[in-house]
Amino acid sequence: SAAAFHGCSSLESITLPFVGVTKNGTYPFGYIFGGSSYEGSVKASQVYLENGKEAKFDYYLPSSLKSVTITEGEIKYGAFSGCTKLTSVTIPNSIDNIGDYAFRNCTSLTSVTIPNSVTNIGNGAFYGCTSLTSVTIPDSVTRIGYEAFYSCSSLTSVYITDIAKWCAISFDGYYSNPLVFANNLYLNGELVTNLVIPDGVTSIGNSAFSSCDSLTSVTIPDSVTSIGDYAFNYCTSLASIKVSEGNTKYKSIDGNLYTKNGKKLIQYAIGKKDTNFTIPDSVTSIGDYAFRYCTSLTSVTIPDSVASIGDYAFSYCKSLTSVAIPDSVTSIRSYAFYWCDSLTSIKYRGTQAQWYDITKGASWDLYTGSYTITYNYTGE
Repeated sequence: SAAAFHGCSSLESITLPFVGVTKNGTYPFGYIFGGSSYEGSVKASQVYLENGKEAKFDYYLPSSLKSVTITEGEIKYGAFSGCTKLTSVTIPNSIDNIGDYAFRNCTSLTSVTIPNSVTNIGNGAFYGCTSLTSVTIPDSVTRIGYEAFYSCSSLTSVYITDIAKWCAISFDGYYSNPLVFANNLYLNGELVTNLVIPDGVTSIGNSAFSSCDSLTSVTIPDSVTSIGDYAFNYCTSLASIKVSEGNTKYKSIDGNLYTKNGKKLIQYAIGKKDTNFTIPDSVTSIGDYAFRYCTSLTSVTIPDSVASIGDYAFSYCKSLTSVAIPDSVTSIRSYAFYWCDSLTSIKYRGTQAQWYDITKGASWDLYTGSYTITYNYTGE
């Protein structure tokens, strides 16, 4: 009932059959401690859903309470949100869903056990869990919601047991993937460096390995027919992407990822140490995020086969000083050279009038260096 544990100021751990007042109720964890302060209490500003709308309430929990075990019921919207003193929560293996914002701003949480029954981790579920150092994602998970691990600034490791299952997870945006913050992926306890996608995998999801700094090489089999957006983006040690020759959708040229016909450069392996790169003359489009965060390149030459440069294509290429752009380019998409703050020279092979005719997306050159444009460039 409401405030059933009010005033239990020495309580250090608790085991409960469910969160809130009833097994299928809506109230969050703090409900059983009440909304009035007492000596030894700490305020928990919690959110929950009431009649389909987010409600907020301040509950007062014992400051000594560090560990919670839930044996049944559901982990609903905002269940433990704002419980800043909790360090450990154990979830029952009967649940399949961790609700939106369930652990938001649990800033002392260092350990949470996600059982192998969970299929969905909700939006913002672990948002702001700044003490969480590692997380194990079970094979059962098929979706991780928007900003589920956003601002988990202490994360250093993500543990999984099946690469194929990991590839199949639907990440609802870049910051849903805990790898964006942890940077290190462990498969059955071993740090993943040379990643081999298993035969039979047909799709690698959006953001699947984004920001995985431990990766040095990736091998993609014949079976893969779909690679999601920024699947290998910001992998700072990735120096080689290999694609099986029998693959009908993709291929590798010099360790970089292209469509099978060679017309689109999907991902440059940004862990390479080369300082200069000439894009092959089969390429007609440079994909979104293709060179993003490549810090070794100082110059890039784009051939006259290229018509479009994608969103964020060269963003954060902070060593890039020079780029040669042909007059075949008709589109430079948004943020294409964002934060290329060393860029001093754009060598354009067309006229000034042609340059101004190029369709340029929003902030395509935001925070670039003080570059100059050379028109009618004829050099190499």
